[in-house]
Amino acid sequence: MLVEGISAPNQRSDRVVLEANRQYWDPVRFPRLKRIIFDNTLGQHEALELVKTREGRVDFVTDLSPLETLRVAQSPQAKVVKNRGALMVVFGQFNLRKAASPWRDVRLRQAMNHAINRADLIRYATKGNGEIIPALLPVSASGYDATLVPYPFDPSKARQLLQEAGYPNGLALTLIAPSELEVQATVVGKMLEGIGLAVTRQILAPDAYNRTVLLSHVDQPAEQQHWDIALLSHSEWANIPVLNLYQQYLLGGPYDWGSEKPELRRLHEEIVGTVDPGRQQALIQQMERHIHEQAYALFLYNPIQLSAVNKAVSFVPYRGGNLMLTETAVTDQHWSVRKQKAAGSE
Repeated sequence: MLVEGISAPNQRSDRVVLEANRQYWDPVRFPRLKRIIFDNTLGQHEALELVKTREGRVDFVTDLSPLETLRVAQSPQAKVVKNRGALMVVFGQFNLRKAASPWRDVRLRQAMNHAINRADLIRYATKGNGEIIPALLPVSASGYDATLVPYPFDPSKARQLLQEAGYPNGLALTLIAPSELEVQATVVGKMLEGIGLAVTRQILAPDAYNRTVLLSHVDQPAEQQHWDIALLSHSEWANIPVLNLYQQYLLGGPYDWGSEKPELRRLHEEIVGTVDPGRQQALIQQMERHIHEQAYALFLYNPIQLSAVNKAVSFVPYRGGNLMLTETAVTDQHWSVRKQKAAGSE
């Protein structure tokens, strides 16, 4: 039950306090914690330092950077909890809207996908915390096609496709990314340079990135945007890719930098027109195969969601990545339990 903080949508309190409903009807899912306090005054870096070093101040930090996992694991107070079922995806968007865009040629888009060593990208950029994806959907998403084979890392094939597309000597391109994907942009840029491309990397602050890729916020007409590939991350929180991921990036949504896709639209309309879950799954898999074949994006990986958690907290992550604390509990070694016992013995 909410006992402190704003409950209205689109508003944020510095502090939110939830207390257990002791009258909850279901004994199987009865609350395991008496009180949960969300502190929104702390920045990510400060909160992370507190969970690692100071007992009794912070027990849980979400969105842990893969580069911090070793330091958390070696700390006296905290541990790393991984969620392999998170519905998140990192990929690259091709700019087909800019004037005389070369990316309208499917061979060029396929060449970019063959230039990426995804295993190395995950190793270097996420410390191994990711899974290769063959198209856009994360591994646990509704409609994910486990039979679809990812683009293999094949520099020779990439160069052949470049030549067939009319770029035997490569081409110059601009790769942009938000600041949180700076490492990924560096690794991807080096891989594209490996097939003979001249890559200019630009790392943008959130506001500047939105003014460049969010069509409703662009600071100049879309056809005048200079970038070629934009790296981005997406959280498929509702697990309805037809209404979220596909619509936003491929079917006329706020991040659709592509061209008309009649086959994709046909499949989309057929999915929307059926209520049969099995049929919907099969159609989404068809969409994934078509997206893969046409290389509508630079397919990269499905991140593993990371959290830094007090060692005396038992946290069970939920498939999908939404923060649900129903199964979360604390052990007898947790500071709050020890404090309560000490107070009772006085």
